[in-house]
Amino acid sequence: MQATTASIAEEIVQGKGYVLLPDLCAPSEMAEARLHILKLAAAEPAGRFLKSEGRSRLYRLLEEAEIFARMVQHPRVIEVAEAILGNDMTLGGFSAHILYPGATKMGAHVDYPYFTMTPPYPATPVMAVQAIWLMEDFTETNGAPLFAAGTQKHCQYPETKTFAALAQKVTSTAGSVVLSHGLCWHDTSTNQSQQPRVSVLGNYNPKFIRPLEDPAQPLSQTFIEQASPKLRQLLGYEFRSALFKDVQRVQS
Repeated sequence: MQATTASIAEEIVQGKGYVLLPDLCAPSEMAEARLHILKLAAAEPAGRFLKSEGRSRLYRLLEEAEIFARMVQHPRVIEVAEAILGNDMTLGGFSAHILYPGATKMGAHVDYPYFTMTPPYPATPVMAVQAIWLMEDFTETNGAPLFAAGTQKHCQYPETKTFAALAQKVTSTAGSVVLSHGLCWHDTSTNQSQQPRVSVLGNYNPKFIRPLEDPAQPLSQTFIEQASPKLRQLLGYEFRSALFKDVQRVQS
């Protein structure tokens, strides 16, 4: 029996701090999207690509292929994140993360906006839920993420020895998603395989948090006009539209 939205949200906030939602998209779709990401990253497009120490990030994915827009507003992901953050949440970031062969751990961390703050972090309200989309099978050897269960309740930056003692690899099949509390300590593991390991990261925040990225800025007007109401909300166009109307009212 499938777990309820309420029980998943409870596990993220008060339980382990993360959950695995298996098989939300077809592996064939993920394989195609993965190849698209790797081709884009190989060109190292200016202004949307960062590479450091065996890993890279690729930004501005939404208009690249229809699958990315579907992923960021997948109903199962949205209903869980909204149960925690509220139904007016916004998208704080959406990017691909590539671990090349030999890439080592990043270092245990918490997510934005917590890492910009001085600990101890506030326990409430929850200010971030992260979605890690598995673009291929995540295994024991190709850099699967590490999570330390229950550490979101510490409201502190990760302590190295404690994290090492608690951390467990989260492995699963392509098309699955790991949803986690922004305060749950996590890291990448070493990619010991001979292939790049690709994930797509979606960060969701309450409406009052300034996004880490501005995923809406480079999007074409055609894309915005064709976007679903939910996607426009995630991109902050509800706020932008209201602000534009206020400006027009003042100027009239």
